[in-house]
Amino acid sequence: MNFSSKISPQDPFPEDLGDLTTEALEILNSKVHRQAEFEYQRDGESELETRFRLEFLAEELDRRENLSPTGSASDTELNHTVAAEQNAELPTVQAAPTRAATQVPVPARAQG
Repeated sequence: MNFSSKISPQDPFPEDLGDLTTEALEILNSKVHRQAEFEYQRDGESELETRFRLEFLAEELDRRENLSPTGSASDTELNHTVAAEQNAELPTVQAAPTRAATQVPVPARAQG
């Protein structure tokens, strides 16, 4: 399998984005955005299927953001929220430890 940073309109696309982990959803979102940029540069606009995919991805990302009061829900939090909405039970999951955010210095803008 070859690596591609884009996903063409002919490539398979998940039917239910809710089944994806947040990381997989973000990767898919990046690939569809790259495809839209490629199509725009090539054709002056993106294909209809690519625009639909971007809309579906935005809706799922917004849904996940809205489920979390901080706007950055983990997959475990999302699964428990969705399960609560559906009155289903989920097994307890041990969350992996998170790494502290790395601060990267941002160069000051040149005054011109």
